[in-house]
Amino acid sequence: MDVSTREAEIRARLADIGGPQPGHGERALMARLIRSFVGKTPAGVDLLGELLRGGDPKAVRDHAHSLKGSAANIGADQLAGIFREVEDSAREGIVLDPDMTLGRIACEQALVLGLLEEFAKDLEPS
Repeated sequence: MDVSTREAEIRARLADIGGPQPGHGERALMARLIRSFVGKTPAGVDLLGELLRGGDPKAVRDHAHSLKGSAANIGADQLAGIFREVEDSAREGIVLDPDMTLGRIACEQALVLGLLEEFAKDLEPS
């Protein structure tokens, strides 16, 4: 896992959202977006695990699609890529191995959420 790549991807996306020199309002918006993602993603991944274990490709596809969009919106491109793989496989009627898939997600998620927590702290007023 390359932390600097993940950090650069997220920074680039935040710059897209807030501009090159975000003001107070933009910084607050970015912090809220980050906090929302950090707060909701673990439960979303837990649900994905349940759906993977349930074996319903349509449900897996739909939920992975939602998680992919959220991750992409915040600049977590590698995490979005894993969700894309899950979605694409489910679209083909294949439900990936839950344990292996969730293991990959957990590693990437831990890295991304840690970075996002630091970004949120930097964006919020002291």
